[in-house]
Amino acid sequence: ITCPGVQLKDKQELYLSVFVFGQYHKTECVPAAFPLFFQERLLFEKEFANIVDPGDLVKLLEFDTAVLELIQLVPPVGKVLATYEENTRDFLFPDPKLTHGHRGLQREVLMKRSPSFTGIAPKLRFSTTSLISDSLLILGRSHIQ
Repeated sequence: ITCPGVQLKDKQELYLSVFVFGQYHKTECVPAAFPLFFQERLLFEKEFANIVDPGDLVKLLEFDTAVLELIQLVPPVGKVLATYEENTRDFLFPDPKLTHGHRGLQREVLMKRSPSFTGIAPKLRFSTTSLISDSLLILGRSHIQ
């Protein structure tokens, strides 16, 4: 996360919280000085029962929201400095014109700064990789692929 020219008045560490598919993960904490480097891979897994057509999965992902928050460990509960929200479909599968078909291509987006955050909006650089696979469902004695 970059934010040129911005110095944080509070010196407590920061982390990035990520909420996708109804699951929450957070990164390790880093010192309170831009640029912030979160060199981590976060894994989210989700099974979608009764989805056979990939088009139906895409529609379902459009109704889910991915939320990323930059949080500083300011007592008592931490302070949200900036957020980024996008429907999960666009978060995982950005516009093909932007990715040129390469897996895990770096993306850059501007986060929305909170009212308590002074300075310009932080820029978040990240990549996503998605794997969709069929699973075997067992219904009584019959097996459906």
